[in-house]
Amino acid sequence: MNREIISRALNGLSDRHVTETAVFAPPALQETPERTKPMHIAVKKHASRRIFTIALAAALILSLAIAAYATDLFGLRAILIKDDSLTAYKWVDNGDGTRRPVENPDGGFVSITQPQDVPDELPAGIREKIENSEKAWAEWKEWNAGNAPKMPDVYKAPEGCMLQDETENEDGTWTLNFYGSVIPGADNSENPDDVESRELLETRIATAEEHRQMQDFMTISGMGYPGYDYKYNVTGENGAAKLEEIASRYGLKLRRKSTALFQNFGDQTGFLSREELTQKINEIAGGNHSFFRTEPTGYDKFYYWDEGTFAVSFYTTDDFSNAGTSCYLYNSPYATLSSGYEIISEVSDINAFSPRIHTTPDGTDVTVLHNGADMFAYVYLDNSFVNMQIFQPEGLSDEEIDAIIDMVDFSVIT
Repeated sequence: MNREIISRALNGLSDRHVTETAVFAPPALQETPERTKPMHIAVKKHASRRIFTIALAAALILSLAIAAYATDLFGLRAILIKDDSLTAYKWVDNGDGTRRPVENPDGGFVSITQPQDVPDELPAGIREKIENSEKAWAEWKEWNAGNAPKMPDVYKAPEGCMLQDETENEDGTWTLNFYGSVIPGADNSENPDDVESRELLETRIATAEEHRQMQDFMTISGMGYPGYDYKYNVTGENGAAKLEEIASRYGLKLRRKSTALFQNFGDQTGFLSREELTQKINEIAGGNHSFFRTEPTGYDKFYYWDEGTFAVSFYTTDDFSNAGTSCYLYNSPYATLSSGYEIISEVSDINAFSPRIHTTPDGTDVTVLHNGADMFAYVYLDNSFVNMQIFQPEGLSDEEIDAIIDMVDFSVIT
């Protein structure tokens, strides 16, 4: 099952539907690079019904190793999101074979796409670019909040909502039903969208105008404005002009055009072979040199933007299922306007991470974070921040984590 679609598109949804840390299988591929945990909405028009998902990623320098800055005791601060509006959840047993989500006071969220804090030892130029991106995003977010289409309040899901359906009424209004956890004893394993198996939390009535506003909100959130990464949430010509003005004033680039590439698996022939994808990664991410010191066993995807942002999701085992081992690497240039919310991941215990420094064969000091369940590695390079999230349901040893990090030649990232 594919677990990627739109990142933080619908910020009125419960936060647990926003992120995902599970490994995903490659055969189910989509065009959208990022992945989040979707919330399902079933829509009924009179007697008919349809289910859809609300979606809620150079210069040659081989003669000298690229500078990397260790953040020895900086630990989780580099990627930890400080946002009180985000609530972490965990699953608890009901005692009857079912489970329910409850708030997890030890959990939190991390950004895969942009540093959230910077150590004092970073050069002033790098710090300034990161701070400029933060200031620019805050300014753009404030301006856009007063101009972009909004989710009508009637559609904002109540606490604990896992599924929603809506039915059009004869008078043009819409009946909204919000459902929670599976009813004890019910079995929806064959159809998780079976509303009959879930607790009805609340019923509301949306006007025809509110429904139209919701459709506009979904369209803008999912598609974006031509010429800009949809995660900027540009909603029209005025918004595009304002975003351009803000980026220019802070000396930042914008993500405009992206390209997503995938690997063929099984009988697929419409994508690229592993060798072809490796060659493309070397060209774009490695400046025409080998990006990987040890090539992955396969790829889920590789995507990149014209201003230098790129991400590669790769496998390190021959098992390409959810039980295999994979890594999601994201390179975020400091000079790019970025929110840090492009891809976020929920972690189980923010206080259990043990930071350490691992030095790769090319001499790069990488900060490694591991709490037994969640595994990350990051490094501040001269021009960009590189973050890696490693997925393995059974966990990995320090040596196994280091071996995955060592697959990448950080010296070729410009």
